[in-house]
Amino acid sequence: MLNIKAIFGLLYYTSKLDEFLAQYDRHHPTLSISQRKEIAKYAKIGTLRDNPLLSDRNIF
Repeated sequence: MLNIKAIFGLLYYTSKLDEFLAQYDRHHPTLSISQRKEIAKYAKIGTLRDNPLLSDRNIF
């Protein structure tokens, strides 16, 4: 089946900001210490949100 949207590149719109951020990520593949800490912090928040009983056990 012929996909006209794919031929004309109309599958999705990418803003200039998204293009800039994608290019930045390609040129800076490693995360900084603060970025790693932030990811760990939000992983912990997500875990405690999804499993509220874990906070009572003080595993973190």
